[in-house]
Amino acid sequence: EVFDYAHIPGRAVLHRGRHRHGARVTISGHRVNLVIWCRSGVFRELKKHQNDFSSWCGDCRREKKERQHLSVAATKLELLKRDGISAS
Repeated sequence: EVFDYAHIPGRAVLHRGRHRHGARVTISGHRVNLVIWCRSGVFRELKKHQNDFSSWCGDCRREKKERQHLSVAATKLELLKRDGISAS
């Protein structure tokens, strides 16, 4: 997964962790990084029951929607074939 982000002063990038990350060289100005590690027993307990965090990421939402669209299209095609109706 590659995510390229153009930083905007006053904005932050948040992720749930376990993602490789890095920073490009600063060409001008300066950069300050703030890394916060949060641990939560409640969050870990919720994670056992909910493992779909796709709503956090626009790309993930798009990919999920595309997968759903392809799945519906494939199912529709199979049903049409089964019923002997041309898909065109």
